[in-house]
Order: sequence, then structure tokens, then C-alpha cells
Amino acid sequence: MNEKDEKQAENPTSTRSTFPKKTLAWTILVGIILLVLFSQAYTLNEMFNMNPAIPWLALILLVPITILVWAFWAFFIAKARMTGIFILLSPVAFLTLYYPNFKGDANFAGFRPRFWTRAVDFVEAKNQTLVDVKTTTPLDFPQFLGPDRNGIVNSVTLADSWTSPPQEVWKIGIGEGWSSFVAVNGYAITQEQRADDECVTCYDINTAELKWINIAKRRHEDVMAMGKVGPRATPTVDNGMVYVTSGTGILECLDGETGKVVWSADVPDLVGIEQIESKNSLGLKYTMEDSTLAWGRSASPLIEGSMVIVPAGGVNPLLEKKGAAKPVTLIAFDKLNGKEIWRGGSRAIAYGSPVAATIGGKRQILLVTESYAVGHDVESGEELWNHAWLGQSNGAANCSNVTVVSDSELIVSKGYGQGGELIKVTQSPSGEWEAKSAHKDPRLLKTKFSNPVLLDGHAYSLSDGYLECTHASTFERKWKQRGRFGNGQVLLVGDKLLVHSETGTLFLVKATPEGYKELGKVKTIEGICWNTICLYGDLLLVRSEIEAACYRLPLKDAPTDAPTNGADLPEPTEPENQ
Repeated sequence: MNEKDEKQAENPTSTRSTFPKKTLAWTILVGIILLVLFSQAYTLNEMFNMNPAIPWLALILLVPITILVWAFWAFFIAKARMTGIFILLSPVAFLTLYYPNFKGDANFAGFRPRFWTRAVDFVEAKNQTLVDVKTTTPLDFPQFLGPDRNGIVNSVTLADSWTSPPQEVWKIGIGEGWSSFVAVNGYAITQEQRADDECVTCYDINTAELKWINIAKRRHEDVMAMGKVGPRATPTVDNGMVYVTSGTGILECLDGETGKVVWSADVPDLVGIEQIESKNSLGLKYTMEDSTLAWGRSASPLIEGSMVIVPAGGVNPLLEKKGAAKPVTLIAFDKLNGKEIWRGGSRAIAYGSPVAATIGGKRQILLVTESYAVGHDVESGEELWNHAWLGQSNGAANCSNVTVVSDSELIVSKGYGQGGELIKVTQSPSGEWEAKSAHKDPRLLKTKFSNPVLLDGHAYSLSDGYLECTHASTFERKWKQRGRFGNGQVLLVGDKLLVHSETGTLFLVKATPEGYKELGKVKTIEGICWNTICLYGDLLLVRSEIEAACYRLPLKDAPTDAPTNGADLPEPTEPENQ
């Protein structure tokens, strides 16, 4: 009998006592829970309105606990301390070198290195040249969500199918950020982060040649890396000027010909918000504001008459006790010189963009704040009405814009299990405004980073990854299509939907309440595609945080050649001075 057998004979229960029965049972239980959550995520979402982030949040929570359970067994039960140290240090060492990259519902998109970054072949401006974005055309897409800021384009008619698929015109590497393209007179403008440079870039829409670039030494990040890096507000082009909001809240007016700054306003500073400076693992300095707005400034500047209007901000609630400035909902500036015209409201803001609309015969600025939907008088900034719309700008945030259904009906929508609500806004004979809920359903219109689009009384939206059609006034769901859409974006073009998925697949879908009718699809770009899409004639611009591309879409009864920088465009016009 050898030494091992003698020891076992002396203590026959030693092997049995160190076998990790409970630890193994815990691991199996965790595996079963995660398997059920991931395999049945869509079913659980449909049955119980389960947030799509739950499976991934469970993974983030349960896996570290499981590692600790195994380490406890190794240290204290098996007395195998080296094994326990290995179990603990291996994930720590790995996460020191890499961090998890998440998509919109905390779902895993791979790991990114902490101490080195991807090499990007940025387009550089060979010779910065003057461009003409003062001349306008019927094909222009001059602001967030298109000509009317509602995700609808009616300047072209798309083909009824993609038997001849869209053709790639160009594809380029691009700086990080969630800003989208706008397009005016053959030029495409966006914002991007190139290392510690926050840039506004103007490209030739047909060739991707960089015509000019405006560079500022600033960078936005968040500590958790959930909102990621860079600017996230889409530029606005008006009368030859380009208005941009940086990720850190700087509002700038740029000369559209050259990209040079005409005037600038530090909006957070104007309302008493400080920037917290830090440095990431790459040695790059970045800032995030000391407010409730954890994920950076994403609201696109709104031009209304002679004004440019932006959300202002709410200070950190902990600082209010120290006598800090109270929140300001909106600020209006003279669009020509940056002089402040008015301030309105006292609510902390969220991530949606302001929208101008005539409600009850009165022109108003509509906005979803951190926890309210509000309407402000366009001339004075006074808050006319408000309606509770729960949210936390560092958690279950309000991102979608107010959607105008009629002159008295509005839709607010969001993810996080809250869904959609139809609000009716009326004015009494005495002049008092009132907003009341007409319909509310947490199972519908669960937009997150996108906005509903309306056609013939029906709202089409990405709802927790489903594409959905809902009657806009009755909230009756017409259909709901499961697919790999994720937190992508939707654009309505005539009677068809362009749906760009979170993972970079473009779908053409018939906009009809009769059911889901897919007319074609094509893979476009890599990366996470939270950026909204931009259509200029038959040229579609898409981008993620790593790539941008232009595709020529098949049109119905229209010329195949896209206009080139204002040439051969139908009826160019000079904009009115508002």
C-alpha cells in the first residue's frame, strides 16, 4: 500500500469532505438561471415586460459571486490556497487589462483593452476649403431627425424592394461619439472624438473628402464607460451656420464655410455646474459634469426664429444644500451673436432634444426633462404645462423626444419597462394650460435611444428590440416583429421604414398597420450603431463609434445619380433670415 492509500485508509472521508458539492450546485443553479434568462429573454419581455438588460445585469452580478464562492471553497474547504489565489487574481488581472464593452441594454459587445486603443485611419483635411451650406435644397437633412425634427423624410420615394441592393459609395474610419450626420447642399457634418480632440467635421457627401475640421481640446467620458466616449449631440445647420453642443455642454456657432468658431457659450457654467476632471488608462484627460447628467450632453441645438435653444441643466442634488444654483430647463441665445435672450423652467434635464410645435394654437418648445414632459412659451421661456414622466438621468434615463401627434396630443416614450403614454394638452378659457394622460401602456413604445415615427395615425418604433406598430391615439398594438434590431434607429421615408439595427444591418420595411413586411436588408458597418441615420436624396449616411459609410439607395422613378455639392439640385433656394 502506497502513502496516498495509507492516508485515505486513515481518513476515508477526506476526499468526500473536500468535494465542492455546494459550490458545484451553486454554479449549476447560476448556469440554469442565466440560460433561462438568455434563451427566454424575448418571451419574458412579452409576458412580464422584463427589461432586456436583466439577463446581462444578472450575468454581471452572478458571475463575480460565483468566482467568490469557488475561491472560498479553495481557501477554506479544500485548503488549496494557491488555487484560490489563482481563481481570484485571474479575472482581476484580465479586467485590469481589458474592460467590458456594453451595448444599449447592458448586453455584452466584447472586451476593449485599457492601455492601448485601435488604430483608426482617419480622413485628414488635405487643404481646408470653403464650402457652401448656406444654399439650401429640397433634399437637405439639416438637423437631428431630419427637416422637421420628427424622423420623417418625404423628398424622395424609395424603391418597393431591394432586388438591386443599396450600393456602398464609401466607408471610412471615424472618431468615437454618438453624434449623427446632417447634410446640406452636398456636404455632411458630424462630431467625433479623435483622442483628446473633440472635432466637428465636414465631408463631401459623395467622396468622403474632409473639407474642414474644427478641433477643440476637450473630451467627455463617464467613469463606468456605459455611455462611452465623445460628443453625442447632432449638429444643426441654419443659414450657413453650424450649431453644435459638445459632450461637455459647450454650445458653439461655427461658420459653415470654414468651420471656425463665431461664438461660444459654456452652458453648464452659466447655470452653476462644474466639470470634474480625470484621466483615463490611456493617459487622456477627460471631464464629466458634476450634475445628474451622467452620460454627457446629447441634446441637439434647436433653431427657432432668431434663437438657438438648448437644455441647460440641473446641478447635483447634494450640492443644492451648499447653496448651488437651481436647475434651469432651457436657455435661448441669439443665434447670430450668442447673447442670452431668456431662461425658462427649473427642472433637471435629461437626454432628449427640444422640439418646437404649435400646441393649442400656441408655439411651444417641448422637452422631456429628467422626470417631466414640459411645454415652454417660445417667446419668454415660461413653463406653460408639465406632466410627470419618471426618470433618473444617471439610471433609467429619458432619451426619446416628445412626439407630436396633433395640436393637442403628444406621445412620450422610453425603455426601462416604462413604455409609452399619450398626453392631451389643453388650455382653459381662463388661459390655464393642463396636461392629462389619455392612454398609458408599459408594454408599448419602449423606445430607448430612438424615437417613434408617425404615418396615417400609427406610430412605428423600436420597442425593446422589437419593431412595433401602434395606433397613435388609441394605443392599440397592430403588430410587433421580433428581430435583431436592438437599440437601433428608425427613419420614415414616404410609406417605408429604414431601420438601422444596433449591430449595423439596414432593413427596408413597409410602413403599414397590416403587418411586418420586410422588403430588403443589407449589412452596413461594424460597431455599435446608436447614431441616428441621415438621408440626403438617395444617399444614406450611417455611422457607429468606429465607422461611417454612405450607401446609395434604390429609388422609385427617380434619377440614380446623387446631386453633387449643390450642382443639378432641384430649385436651390436662399434661406430666409428668421
